[in-house]
Amino acid sequence: MGRMSPTNTPRMPELRRASLTRSSRWFLAAGGAALLTLLLLLIHVFVRTDALQLVSIWTLGASLLFSWAGIVTRRIPVLGNRALLSLALAWIAGLPASIWLAVWALPSRPPIWRYALQWLAVTLSLVVGALLLRGLLRKRTAPLLGRFLSLVSPLIVLLVILISVLVRGS
Repeated sequence: MGRMSPTNTPRMPELRRASLTRSSRWFLAAGGAALLTLLLLLIHVFVRTDALQLVSIWTLGASLLFSWAGIVTRRIPVLGNRALLSLALAWIAGLPASIWLAVWALPSRPPIWRYALQWLAVTLSLVVGALLLRGLLRKRTAPLLGRFLSLVSPLIVLLVILISVLVRGS
């Protein structure tokens, strides 16, 4: 008889590439935009041009927008009261920061600077509002007022921007 070739040899299982979830892709994009922001600000330290600082503000806003998309698409587990408190504190700190950015958006600078800071204000309010909303939606006993405020916070910032533009007349 001839040589028998082993037919029952186990094959090496094919290695599959782990697929990323949609929220992971958004968070990777947010991290990339934040890294680009840091790189632009680092370059701005050595090359003092206003354009670099302006582009870094716009990319930071894009990073916040990508973070918002990641938060909205992620399934957040049911959070305890301390975690909800930390999200509420982030919302309490983020909303006044957004309003501050929207109101005091450097009126002495050209309009593109005001638009950049207003863009940053809107995206920051979207992120903190989405964090609170996602945390509260997973909790059955969450107050309806908290859900409403987290949804309305970006609209509040947009209203502040509109009022400040109308008052300044620009």
